[in-house]
Amino acid sequence: MRLCAERSTVFRRSGGPGLLLASVLILFLVGAVPAWAHAAQQERAAGEVPSLVEEEAVRLANAAVGRVVPDFTLRDINGKPVRLSGYRGKPLLVSFIYTGCFQICPTQTRTLYEAVKGLDSMLGENQFNVVSIGFNQPFDDPSAMRSFAAQHRIKHRNWDFLSPRPDEVDALMQAFGFSAVATPAGFDHVLGVTVVDNEGRIHSQVLGEVVQASRLGTPLRRLLLYEQPQTMFSTVGHLVERVRILCTVYDAETGEYRYDWKLILQLVSGLLFFLTMFIWLFAEWRRQRRHRRRVRVSCPPAIQTVSGSGG
Repeated sequence: MRLCAERSTVFRRSGGPGLLLASVLILFLVGAVPAWAHAAQQERAAGEVPSLVEEEAVRLANAAVGRVVPDFTLRDINGKPVRLSGYRGKPLLVSFIYTGCFQICPTQTRTLYEAVKGLDSMLGENQFNVVSIGFNQPFDDPSAMRSFAAQHRIKHRNWDFLSPRPDEVDALMQAFGFSAVATPAGFDHVLGVTVVDNEGRIHSQVLGEVVQASRLGTPLRRLLLYEQPQTMFSTVGHLVERVRILCTVYDAETGEYRYDWKLILQLVSGLLFFLTMFIWLFAEWRRQRRHRRRVRVSCPPAIQTVSGSGG
């Protein structure tokens, strides 16, 4: 399922469901429906609960692919400013959540956490970054995001929980193609993860409630192996990392990545073959060189004499 209809009854930062319902009623009474919720703006019968139109929400998500994300400044769980441009140089996984959710968002975040741990074994934990963005402002502030991460035991040194400025939520969600609409029970919003490349451009959208390592591993492998700029000055360590990533395969039975030993043996065999050929060619070149030197020494050039008669 690509969309989620939240049914949380307690709103973490509002103090109870009464204030949540009041905020939702105010939102719709004043007509201040944000642009990121326009996927839900369809003709509805009186009393019908607002919800997203799945086809339109998915269309907006896919339309964001190829778009460069603007350099927004958010706050981390300690209240320190974090610029999105600071994540450039590595692929970035972006997930939108709201801390008042007690069902879908926690499940999605824990599932993403398990997927990230599986990706670490394949890619290495320093190869990519992850951010969770709290879109229900001002309630998803740094304190709420810190509590959310601690409650669900998300501990990863390359994973940040961020809070945008309330007046930038609209533009931020539009940039990522993320749609959501407030309902009396919480929010109806798109589920999934946005994959951003090392230059800050949206590479793909991995939509769905369950985001497995295999679904995220495919775009990440493509980015790290084929779409990252390579130079002749790339370090040996970097090249070794690329080979290691290339030699991993997803195991559907365990749900994790493992080394493909058959491929590794093929690569090692090929490397040994070329190394053997290089050694043989080098030895043959040296033998031919020594032979030419011996020929020159044993056969010195003849000295020509000039004879003539005196006048």
